[in-house]
Amino acid sequence: MTSSDHNNINGMGPQAAWTLQDLRAFIAGSNLPQQQKSLIRSAIKRANELVGHGSLDLPANQAMLMQRLAAVTPAMAGMSSGALANLRSRVRAAFALAEPHLVRRRRGHRLTGEWADLQAGLDTGTQRNLSRLFHYAEAMGWQPGEVTDAHIERFCHHLREEAAVVHWADVVRTTIRVWNRLTVSGRHPALRALTPPPAKRTAYWIARDLWPASLRHEVEALLERLGNPDLFAGRRVRKISAATVTQYGHMISTLVSAMVHRGVVLESLQSLSDALAPDRVAQALAFLAERGGDTITATMMQMMIRVRVLADMCGLASDQREELEAIWRNMERNAPPERQRRHMAGKNRVLLDRLENDQRFSDLIHTLPERLAAEARARGPGPRTASLMRTALAIDLLLTCSMRRENLVRLELGRSIKRIGPASDTRWVIELAAEEVKNAQPLRFVLEGPTVALLEDYLAHWRPHLSAAPNPWLLPGPDGQAIKPPTLALAIQTQSRRVLGVAISPHQFRHISAESFLLAHPDKLDLISDHLGHRDRNTTRHYYARSKQKQASRAYQEHALKIREDAAERLSRKTRAPKPADEEKDR
Repeated sequence: MTSSDHNNINGMGPQAAWTLQDLRAFIAGSNLPQQQKSLIRSAIKRANELVGHGSLDLPANQAMLMQRLAAVTPAMAGMSSGALANLRSRVRAAFALAEPHLVRRRRGHRLTGEWADLQAGLDTGTQRNLSRLFHYAEAMGWQPGEVTDAHIERFCHHLREEAAVVHWADVVRTTIRVWNRLTVSGRHPALRALTPPPAKRTAYWIARDLWPASLRHEVEALLERLGNPDLFAGRRVRKISAATVTQYGHMISTLVSAMVHRGVVLESLQSLSDALAPDRVAQALAFLAERGGDTITATMMQMMIRVRVLADMCGLASDQREELEAIWRNMERNAPPERQRRHMAGKNRVLLDRLENDQRFSDLIHTLPERLAAEARARGPGPRTASLMRTALAIDLLLTCSMRRENLVRLELGRSIKRIGPASDTRWVIELAAEEVKNAQPLRFVLEGPTVALLEDYLAHWRPHLSAAPNPWLLPGPDGQAIKPPTLALAIQTQSRRVLGVAISPHQFRHISAESFLLAHPDKLDLISDHLGHRDRNTTRHYYARSKQKQASRAYQEHALKIREDAAERLSRKTRAPKPADEEKDR
């Protein structure tokens, strides 16, 4: 067992570890046994070769490195699965040993001086979008009134090369846009406007205000009817959610804008029927396909689903509806495979494949709530640790109830989440009415064991620190309102990235809970469908059904290996040389 001074290098005291080269030097100077040092340093070097370019100049950022290593398969690394797992484990050990001396991002650092004053006057969303720039600028000794395009170039280099932010260009684009919004507000006259980055693509959107009045009024009336249908009409109707109504409006605007940019005269679109004419729809689709890289995009597929519904609602002529159906069938036949049916996003499929093949990763996910709660308890109640405990409870409910993010943040004590039953046998239940759920399916969950213990601990000791204002929300924000969905999502992704090395969104936890159950019970698809609240069994089957080809291939490979082993055994028996007859006599 090693002593506790292994964080000192060559007796020179703690040193900062900026890069993987620094991390290797740190391990070399520790007092670990020589063999253990060699294994860990070799693992760091090999990890750098797998995800970097071999010069050990990657930032010593554990979350970033482990996320990249998670994407490396044994075949890609030229290693067995066990050897790759050992490599990851040794890299994690290196970071754990160097923990006090790693150069961290300034996540918990409070701004001071002019930067603190500027931040204090901003709303939460603006603070979040400018946080990286504010902290970096203060660290560099810049003042708000000094920031120019040259400073932003240095900020770009930091994000790309030093912080290794994957989508750094999007961060810069957002930062400049929000910063410029401050400069034109008139409240911060000392700030200088920055040069906006080039647009990703030429804008084509035509505002609804510019449409012919008759078309605009018809579309507005249609959207109103979709959201508030006549329930006593002589046909089947169903009220759809406000979000879906918004999607219909966005789709119609996209359709009109696309066809106009393809050559249709805007003034010729006096009614929705004019916009739904098959030849004009085809022009819009051609424009979107060209814009999407000469391919059929998800937007185009979704548009045609909506177009066919609207064609029926508008009483489009039967021959025109048949033409639209023909366009749809052609799109289905010629779309990329992933567009031809509902499917799970590639990043989610990668996550679930790892869940199946990496037992340690699966274990870390399912114990994440307990780990975060234990960390909060070790530090004691307070506003920051209460936020950590809130995140722990949210992840626990996502794993045990598999609810959607919007339902989770709207849980209300005494109404949608409550304790029922006599004092000797009380139970905590979550009940969501049909109108609260995305697909109008009522849901009920009875909480058990560790979830109840975490919930009651949270309510008694941690929730009071989240908001001084009385409120009914299970997960309140500082203002006493229910925490905003993006805020909760960011907290969950931040903590999962810190512990697991990969950011997991609230909806991905819903996928994980379903996948984990089906890995253990592949024959119980209907049961998990009921748990998730899917109205249509096909939804569950599309997303979570185990691949028959995958199972068949695994069975075949086991069969082929068994045949090979049996054949080798039989051949070895037949080729054994017989013993000479005289040798047998001598014996």
